[in-house]
Amino acid sequence: MGHRRVSAPHRSSLGYRRVRARRIVPAPRAWQKYEGAPTLLGFLGIKAGMTHCVYIEDRPRSHLVNREVTAAVTCIETPPMVVFGLRGYKKTPYGMQVAADLRTLETKEELSRRVKSPKKYDFDKNSKNFESKIDEITELRAVVHTQPYLTGMGMKTPQVAEIKIGCSNITDGYQYGLSLLGKEVLIRDVFKAGEFVDTLGVTKGKGFQGPVKRHGIKILQHKSKGTKRGVGSIGPWHPARTMWTIPRYGQMGFNMRTDYNKRIMQIGSDGTQIVPKGGFVKYGIVKNNYILLKGSVPGPKKRTVLLRTPVRKQTLLVKEPQILYISTESQQG
Repeated sequence: MGHRRVSAPHRSSLGYRRVRARRIVPAPRAWQKYEGAPTLLGFLGIKAGMTHCVYIEDRPRSHLVNREVTAAVTCIETPPMVVFGLRGYKKTPYGMQVAADLRTLETKEELSRRVKSPKKYDFDKNSKNFESKIDEITELRAVVHTQPYLTGMGMKTPQVAEIKIGCSNITDGYQYGLSLLGKEVLIRDVFKAGEFVDTLGVTKGKGFQGPVKRHGIKILQHKSKGTKRGVGSIGPWHPARTMWTIPRYGQMGFNMRTDYNKRIMQIGSDGTQIVPKGGFVKYGIVKNNYILLKGSVPGPKKRTVLLRTPVRKQTLLVKEPQILYISTESQQG
């Protein structure tokens, strides 16, 4: 076995886990360290599609400052989110574990498609148990569900997720959570235009693929033995094993991915102002509140996306962009 005469970079990136997502609704591994008045640190939306807008560039260090700029934007439909439970976590040597649970007695009928409601539930007893463990609790989360049946996508079963309640004091956060139990939360209650958010979603699945499509390796010459669309060498004699860094075939797509610091260009309630003629392809008309994010968002259309307060600090001042034009031209030719 001879030496190679030409050096080449390593194919593909080792910084991503290429495994199928465990669930369709992403679960963040971390939340923002928040100090202030109690508030929810995230919101669930449904990806509708993309369009483009023209706005005035307001970044002071940009060479295009105060000039008209075109940018691609993603529309996410955000029907009201319902809070139906609270959950407190405590720190243990084995990580975060549930310390106390509380749920409301009045729930939406559609929630029974996803979660079984207990036949007998003593709210007062469970609330007293929750309050008795306030000192142990280090993190509060609201258990919420979406309302996809308010959209035109034809989905009836709601998605369930946990959203952290940001607070300086657990007691204040608990009282805030109690005030939200059984109520709807709007996107305007959590975010405002000009802010930055992290988007978490599950990417489009592409099934079982070979190393050429999955990792972008070079196709071998036509006289190669065995195969052309495979790796030329899967490793040396020693160590006598196939290393994990070798580009191999396997699952491609349907991975949980996070995009950091996406700017909110607009938050609106009338979807007819931004929906292209004939509706978004493979989605339709936006009937509820919506949010426009600058750039792309992981995942196909109709997939649930989690919007989270940014965990990486942003120095740009929160200021609503001045949008001059949003394209509503038909995307169907």
